[in-house]
Order: sequence, then C-alpha cells, then structure tokens
Amino acid sequence: MDFLIDKTINALKQRLQENNGVIRIQSPEGNLSYGTCSFYHPIHENDIILFEQELGYKLPGDYKKFLLLTNGCRFFDHGLNEIFEQTYEEPSDGFLKIGYFYQDNIVIDLKAFNAGERNYLLVKGYLDQFYEARKLNMNFEIWLDRFIICQGALFWNWSI
Repeated sequence: MDFLIDKTINALKQRLQENNGVIRIQSPEGNLSYGTCSFYHPIHENDIILFEQELGYKLPGDYKKFLLLTNGCRFFDHGLNEIFEQTYEEPSDGFLKIGYFYQDNIVIDLKAFNAGERNYLLVKGYLDQFYEARKLNMNFEIWLDRFIICQGALFWNWSI
C-alpha cells in the first residue's frame, strides 16, 4: 500500500540534503529563521507488532509506515521547541499521545481507528485529559503533510 508518508518524508529529506541540512522557515507574521530536521532510526516491524499486542489495538497503517521510516523525529527545530518527538505516554483508555508541539499534544484515538474511522487524529492541551481532546478531522499522513507544508506552524489552531 502506498502512503503519502513516503513522499512527504522523502521530499523533506531531499530539501534538507540540497541545503546542507538547514531549511529557511517563514513563520506566521513574516518572521524568518533557519531550522533543522533530524530523524531517528526506524523501528522494526516486529516491534510494532509487539507494541500493538501490548496496546490491545491496531495502529493506523500510515502511522506504522512512519515508524518504519523513522521512529520519531524533530521537525523545523530552531530553538523554539517546534518539534515532533516520538514519545509514548501510558496509553489511556484507547488514546495514544504521539507528539508534542509547544503546549499541544497530538493523539491517536485508537478506539476510533479500530472502529473503522478514517479521521482518528486528535489534539489536546498538555494539561488536558484525553477525553478533552478535540478532533482534527484528519488522519496522521494528512496531518504530517500539512505540518511540513506549514513549516512547523500549528495550523490546527488557525481560525478558518
């Protein structure tokens, strides 16, 4: 199965390679800075299977593909904590925190995904409980693609 994740990660790596590992970032309000991205070693498929057994839920295919490419990364890191780090908290009743950006946590609603929902991604404040998370109306690969296009901006908080 082809995933947008492959194209998204590979295009970002190509941009980094063309610019000696540094990307010029235009943040909201016209601020310019430079950022870097780093990728961790991929996880093995057997580790994903064991993790799913531990969770008691299947992980979304696009998220598994991400883990097989890089078991976490830091995106557009320029000293302002605009990072994505693969972190796991104790799963809480079918919710899995997968990233932290400023004060927001990106969360997979494992129950929703395993029930067949295609848009299973949530966001919650770092002090909020999982049940307080709001729907992002997208899956992981769409979120990741938009996050990279927006150069690390928290697009999910933009007013429509």
